Amino acid sequence: MKYLSILLLSLLSLPLMAAPDGKALYERNCSVCHHFKGEGGIGLPLTAEILSQVSDDYIAKTIRVGRPGRIMPSFNALSDAQVQAIVRYIRSWSGKPGPVFKTTRLQGDSARGKPLFEKHCVRCHGKDGSGEGPGTGVTLSRERSFMVMPAALNNPGFQQSASDAMIHDIVLSGRKVGGMPSFKSKLTDQEVADVVAYVRTLKPPALHQGMEEWRGKPAYIMESPYDFETTVENVKQALTGANFRIFPPRYLEQGLTDEFSVNTRQISIRFCNFKELYHLLNIDPRLGTVLPCRINVIERDGKVLVISANVAQLATLFNNQELSEVGVLMEEIILSVMEEATL
Repeated sequence: MKYLSILLLSLLSLPLMAAPDGKALYERNCSVCHHFKGEGGIGLPLTAEILSQVSDDYIAKTIRVGRPGRIMPSFNALSDAQVQAIVRYIRSWSGKPGPVFKTTRLQGDSARGKPLFEKHCVRCHGKDGSGEGPGTGVTLSRERSFMVMPAALNNPGFQQSASDAMIHDIVLSGRKVGGMPSFKSKLTDQEVADVVAYVRTLKPPALHQGMEEWRGKPAYIMESPYDFETTVENVKQALTGANFRIFPPRYLEQGLTDEFSVNTRQISIRFCNFKELYHLLNIDPRLGTVLPCRINVIERDGKVLVISANVAQLATLFNNQELSEVGVLMEEIILSVMEEATL
């Protein structure tokens, strides 16, 4: 009987012992973009104001489905318990429970909502709801004082995560941290419902994704018939011929290990064209996080490989149609350089 009691107590304590650690899960999966306390960076800042306007269900669904085509991935490998642990940890920062919204659809008319959206929302959210205005969603479609990019309303991840009632509430309340005004005095409840109905019709544009051969692959990889040193020189010559300025090459492991342990058979050749650089940054300043461009030459297992990030694929993450088009053009240039170096 004594041993049975001990066994029962042990079994009852298992759920407590096995409860996921929300802080550890957040730091492992979320902090790289949202920072350690939700200060934001690449990802949206998770301030007390923003948390006061989104439900726990919205946060959980956002973690689960991500933002397809954007930088935030889908964390569908996490269990429901792990997702809820992250939500509880995020919610603990504000010390207040999140709002609860009805999940039923509002009775709005998208035809009536379209002109209202075009009048009040296009300037920041873009005509297609992508969060990108004309040319760039950073410098032209929003005030420079805005702390965050306007939401991509046409993103399937947002559409799946946000309830009609939550969108309705944000439209009426506004969002100070994002520079979004309150429309409480400008739109009636029915007009907001009409706008929400129109938002539900928005779909992401078909982005240019580059050559079929490389589509979906994270990098371009070509094998060189030459030795390591010759391949490095070939890449430099091909880049110079394509009117790129070359920066001093760096070992891939430079700064990641001590100088005596660096693999000197892995070199990153960095390059750019300043005229094009300014053009790209004007389209989207966020691109600065991945510049300058790089082509890597690696010797491994007796083979010399020439590798570069898939720029066409990378460009789609910024949800900027104009940038995606430039990414396709850059793909053609980089591939021609790599092909010339390995012929």
